[in-house]
Amino acid sequence: MKYVLPSFFTFAAVCMFPITDAGRASMKKPDLPDGFCPPETGDITDTTGECMCHWQHKNGCVGSKCEYQMGLSWYHYTCEDCKCVAEPK
Repeated sequence: MKYVLPSFFTFAAVCMFPITDAGRASMKKPDLPDGFCPPETGDITDTTGECMCHWQHKNGCVGSKCEYQMGLSWYHYTCEDCKCVAEPK
């Protein structure tokens, strides 16, 4: 019985490696279109090709594929009509 428990933990640890790596973003930067994410209104993520809007509000991004989740407003480079909106003064 003393060898069953360590073997189980070893097996579980080995099986978890692919699971923990599955949610990781690609290290290769996507080819972004010209004019994507102007620095006045947003910041480009390093690996996922998303524009994180400076104004983190549900109205901080306009377009067909804008996202607003967990207090963050952003859009992916594949959205051709999306753009960040400057925060109103």
